[in-house]
Amino acid sequence: MQALGLAGVPPVAETPEGVVEHHLAMQGQDFRAVRWAIGSRLPESTDAQVRRAFDGGGLVRSWPMRGTVHAVAAPDLPWMLEHLGPRALMGVERRWASLGLDRETLERAREVAIGRLEGGRNATRAALSAAFSEAGLDVSGQRLYHTVWYLSQTGTLVQGPMEGDDHALVLLDEWIPSPRRLDREAALAELGRRYLKARGPATEDDLVHWTRLTRTDARRAFDLSGERVVKVEGPGGPYRMLAEHLETLDPDNREVDASTLALAAFDEHLLGYRVRDCVLDPDHATRVDPGRNGVFRWTLVQGGRVVATWGRTRRTHHVVCQVSPFVPLPARVRSEAEAVLAGWGRFAGTRVEVRWDAPAGAPGA
Repeated sequence: MQALGLAGVPPVAETPEGVVEHHLAMQGQDFRAVRWAIGSRLPESTDAQVRRAFDGGGLVRSWPMRGTVHAVAAPDLPWMLEHLGPRALMGVERRWASLGLDRETLERAREVAIGRLEGGRNATRAALSAAFSEAGLDVSGQRLYHTVWYLSQTGTLVQGPMEGDDHALVLLDEWIPSPRRLDREAALAELGRRYLKARGPATEDDLVHWTRLTRTDARRAFDLSGERVVKVEGPGGPYRMLAEHLETLDPDNREVDASTLALAAFDEHLLGYRVRDCVLDPDHATRVDPGRNGVFRWTLVQGGRVVATWGRTRRTHHVVCQVSPFVPLPARVRSEAEAVLAGWGRFAGTRVEVRWDAPAGAPGA
């Protein structure tokens, strides 16, 4: 909880860019959710402030690893794509074949995209789709998603300035003019250190899960830092941890134990690890991921553990936050939950009304 910047420590950064840089990457397929994942670690921030960080190019959304959208500090994206992207492309031709796509078509799409966007121009997905169609490429249905994904995964496109509630597409080399470049060894060391900076203590399996590195590369990612990364024992371990955290973080931090937080769906609190039993009772796992398909709900966390989910329904002049607790919660926790949900409302620029469902298994639930 302290490494994640959620409780028991001062804010990990003073800007949205700093929060994301601290985490290296934050899962971001749900844009509203990742904005709050950033904002929940940045006291007094607003949704508009976080959006400006994306609009201005300090933060970007792309597919740096696992074939999944993440928010990344812009300079980090090119080296992550270079060293993690190839594994995401393994076996993808089978999916392309079922859609009627092939590499020749996708490379032609790359030429069209560059011609449409070069010179600092941008285009919505609809506009880029029209450009593909005009060039004689069939990008109907899922073909458009896979085309944009491939061109982003291979370093041509990135999601750029905001157009309404979505991003326009731009050329990565133009949008990120000063990228970091790391060789393979330096990239692995960077992955290991920065993963642990925001998530340690964690296991090699956790890093494999988060990056899709091989187990050999995950072990090397930690070992390359030498004495800066140490082993600690514990149930389910051994774990790896930054040596500096042994000095600066407190495993008995009372602020963490007392904390009540309203977190976004896909927050790294859950998604940053392979095994989540220490923060989410396995009996309640389907309450957070009902379809067991990786579509996570927004969570209420008390003392580091998920105790409820919460949803948002927009009304004319306010938002109803519906809380679904897993077990009966003490009055103090309910009061603190209403306060942190009001904090989300301030971030989002709206008034909040909190409504409570009966706990799971309670009469009338």
